[in-house]
Amino acid sequence: MTTTSPPYRGAWAGTAPRSSGSGSARPAEPVGRGGDLDTCRRALGRAAQGRGAAVVVRGEAGMGKSTLLGSVADRAADSGWRVLRVSGRDTRARGAFGAFEPLADELLALAVGLPDLLRTALRRALAGDTAPDALSTYAALRQVLASAAQRGPVLLVVDDCHLLDTASARAVTFVTNRLPGTAVAVLAATADDVRDPFDGCEITEVSLTGLDQHRAGRLLTARHQDLAAVVRAAVISAAQGNPLALLSLSDALTPAQRDGGTPLPDPLPAGPLLDGRLGGLFRSLPLPTRDLLALLALTEAGMSTVDLTHAAERLGTGLDALAPAEKAGLVRGDRTVRFTRRFFRALAYSTASPAARRRAHTAWTNLGLARWVSAGDGAHAARGTDGDASFDRFARAAAARGQWSAALRAWQRAAAAGSDPAGRSRGYAAAATMALRCGRPGLAMALSRQAQGAREPALARTVSMVQASAGFDTAFTADTNRASLSAALTHGQVLGCDGRDWAAFQLALLGSLTHRPGPARQALDWLGAQPVPSAALRTAVLAHLDPVGRLHEIRSGLAEATGPLAAGVARSNARELTWLADAAWRIDDLALSEHLTATALRRGRPEDRTHLSHASALRVALMVAAGRWSEVRAVVPALLREAEREGLTRYGVSLKAQLLLACAFQGRAEQAGELLADVRRWARAYDSPHHGQIASYAAYLLAESGAVTAGGGSHAPLPPGPVSDVMARHAYVDTVRAALARGRTALARAQAARASLHGLEGFSADMRLAVRHAQALLAAHDGRDDTGELFRAAAEAATAASRPFARGRLALDHGMWLKRQREMAGARSQLRFAHDLFTRLGAAPWQESARAELRAVGVRLPGPGAIAQADPGRPALTAHELRIVRMAARGLSNQEIADQLAISPRTVASHLYKVFPRLGISSRRELDRALQELGDHT
Repeated sequence: MTTTSPPYRGAWAGTAPRSSGSGSARPAEPVGRGGDLDTCRRALGRAAQGRGAAVVVRGEAGMGKSTLLGSVADRAADSGWRVLRVSGRDTRARGAFGAFEPLADELLALAVGLPDLLRTALRRALAGDTAPDALSTYAALRQVLASAAQRGPVLLVVDDCHLLDTASARAVTFVTNRLPGTAVAVLAATADDVRDPFDGCEITEVSLTGLDQHRAGRLLTARHQDLAAVVRAAVISAAQGNPLALLSLSDALTPAQRDGGTPLPDPLPAGPLLDGRLGGLFRSLPLPTRDLLALLALTEAGMSTVDLTHAAERLGTGLDALAPAEKAGLVRGDRTVRFTRRFFRALAYSTASPAARRRAHTAWTNLGLARWVSAGDGAHAARGTDGDASFDRFARAAAARGQWSAALRAWQRAAAAGSDPAGRSRGYAAAATMALRCGRPGLAMALSRQAQGAREPALARTVSMVQASAGFDTAFTADTNRASLSAALTHGQVLGCDGRDWAAFQLALLGSLTHRPGPARQALDWLGAQPVPSAALRTAVLAHLDPVGRLHEIRSGLAEATGPLAAGVARSNARELTWLADAAWRIDDLALSEHLTATALRRGRPEDRTHLSHASALRVALMVAAGRWSEVRAVVPALLREAEREGLTRYGVSLKAQLLLACAFQGRAEQAGELLADVRRWARAYDSPHHGQIASYAAYLLAESGAVTAGGGSHAPLPPGPVSDVMARHAYVDTVRAALARGRTALARAQAARASLHGLEGFSADMRLAVRHAQALLAAHDGRDDTGELFRAAAEAATAASRPFARGRLALDHGMWLKRQREMAGARSQLRFAHDLFTRLGAAPWQESARAELRAVGVRLPGPGAIAQADPGRPALTAHELRIVRMAARGLSNQEIADQLAISPRTVASHLYKVFPRLGISSRRELDRALQELGDHT
């Protein structure tokens, strides 16, 4: 059949559709679907030109398929298309061709010109004939659409086509395969991974994937502006980018839950939108299947098949009862069974009857009690709260074995099920301690608010401890936090998990942030009163209190703790490793701190994450110290987003401060400006001189590099800080240099005298380099005869130092002094070393300074950004290979290197296998020598 070209062909391509005469608003365009709309628009444009087109939109339920189809159909109708809509939902009960029954009158009116055989077949099929002439009906439908398209383009919209009855599905296939030569378009929606009518058809596919976190956050903010950050994170995590789930899960929360005032239920309630779209699927499952799904919904990470089998027996069924759910795509797993989508947890629990939930709770608690409560635990476990005794017993058993997530859920449910107010408060308080241990301070704070008001001493101590520790991360204010943390370190029993050791560490950390020794002394006094104090925690507290004066004691503590660890005899937990890593960082043992931090992050269990934020911040600080600034700029933005989602304000500003330093070292003034303002503002508002030191040092570096920054004066000296402060020691040379540049020689000498008084030269290899470097600068300023000797002593100390930027600054200063002394050969050597080192670090301002000095001594280098030519006499290593070689030379294992670089141990071994022949070595023991011969001193 030939077709004519209607004059309005392709009119739908316009981007501004006409408004309807009724003034009704068009449904909002799905978030992030602009590209999908363009795909549909182009396909309809081809159909309008008489070439036919079919677009199949695939995606899971709730992903916005129907919304996309409706948007396209409405715009097509506004542009003059005839739109026919059918749906596979709830049509199978009508029999064959049931999907087309709602269109019967319109289709029969269009079939007036058909041959009698086709018109009769179509009329009988649409009337519900039990034995229609299928082939004639297919042909009739195709002829009807093609004839109508001669008067104007036709769009057949088929929603939920995977649910079509067999006859309707085959009719759609018949029409789709015969679209060319007509002005007919088919726009269909189907679910992922299911059989649909379009196998073998020529179609354009649109796959709807989940919204990313940014777009998901925008959608939630538009829906609920009062959503707390931690609540937003929980909803986004549960919805996995599904727009319908995002809206439904957030709608189902109460106002108090949305603003973080009360704890979120676990699992989240599904809400009416999800229930209306998918609730029927869960309710249609057999009762034993629904019982097992309700049980599975009680765990976030799924259940092993062994546990699920035992639990199924307690429910009077077997594991094979899950088969219908697996066939429906709701669950999967071999050894561990879990929901295919996280929001299915909410649906499985919300659609379960109260009786099914009670059965699931009973099976879950009985399973845990059978696993974790031994005969010796019975007497202790029997002392439950006034709430649900089985939940309380299970929670105590889980907590005794370090199963914090299970204990958290059990105590939450014990509190929710309890009828006695005092028992409910105790349950919420115990759950709050578990939330702290799981690294969820926002949830811990919300749970603790449900436990306030009781007079029981243990309950009051527990609430005080939780709110003090959680507040340190989520609502930092120096004076308030010091008072609350100090008050939390009281003697006596607490409910749930005793987290006062972590609160003691936070108190010591607070002392370092505020430059006050009092908080660390309080933490040390509390430790001294404990029957069995933690040696790792004591070492960390001492490092915060007085790292210089207690250096020998701290080193002894680290050696005693890490000796068995290195020998594989002891396995410290992740929190203890974090304390030890923090202590090593504060005495400038960066290699040990890096090793301990990586081990802590690797060893930390998913449910035991108290240490995570501090260990992550420590890892970033170590990367800054090691000159891995490009890596810092790559990893910190994601960590910042996570901190914002969890409401961890203090952790977030620590990350910003380290990112600020990385930008300052590289001279990235534009990126550093906003960060500098944020860190300064936070340091002033919340009384954190430590962060003020970081901001001042970054401003000095940016000013010295020639950058113009907000509030950064030219060559302003850094404010003096105690020698216990890491940043004050790190910036020691620059403090002396700034004083000399401003003509304040007396201040520079006072700084040097202070370093000598405290014995900083013997503190660490990095401080030995800093002290000798400052001595050389002072001697050069005074024109003393021993200046050269002092520079050589500093260069000797640089061989053992761990901060590459400090080595580069020394070489630059030494080269400039040698140039002034007319010792050109030595000047060229030092300046070239500085230039090459700054180039590798990406420290552009200092690289350019070294380049300018080299030009002054007659050395011409390629322009900035040019790739240096490889020396044919030296083995060429890529930057990635060189990083692996350096880490292996420091003694890190393949697994430890892989953890830090986010690659596999096999990849590390492959790189080393390829690099060894190029370096002319055969073992790791020769790596250090090979690097020295290569001229790599980093």
